[in-house]
Amino acid sequence: MDRIDFQIDGDDDDSDLKLRIVGSAPTEARHIRRARVAFLEFTKGWENDGNRITVNPRYHVGRGRGDVVVTYDADDTLIRVTASGDDQEVTIAQKLNEENMISPTIGSDGALTLAWDRKLGEDSSVRTTLNPNRSVDVEFRDAAWTANVNFPMDDKDMRGATVQMKRDIKF
Repeated sequence: MDRIDFQIDGDDDDSDLKLRIVGSAPTEARHIRRARVAFLEFTKGWENDGNRITVNPRYHVGRGRGDVVVTYDADDTLIRVTASGDDQEVTIAQKLNEENMISPTIGSDGALTLAWDRKLGEDSSVRTTLNPNRSVDVEFRDAAWTANVNFPMDDKDMRGATVQMKRDIKF
């Protein structure tokens, strides 16, 4: 192994402020100057009349691109705005009941997605996302297992569907 990946997390609960830095560094001390930060983000939150607001600026160093995510969480509704210099999108997630939530998202380019989340039990859920004229994605989680299915939408042609399965194993 010639490098080590690292993540540094810090938080100040009194100020409701979090920091995350992700990067890598060479394992040989003589090359330590090659250490790099790849990603940096802060999250600041506060309460407002019983609702929660967060502001989360993020910066991808290697790409030289940043964005900011602003959320407003009011009981059963979550509004999330993600904006960069090139792209913006807004998601309004509405909890319908204890098991179901819908989340339409619209982008500044006119792209629309609709996600439906359904809890199936303590450690089980399914998320179905419709990307009109592009695809339908289904993610099924059951404890440590996750299955992802992607159905491309190309003029009523279902060829090209993919299925991926994985299991998280902790040592």
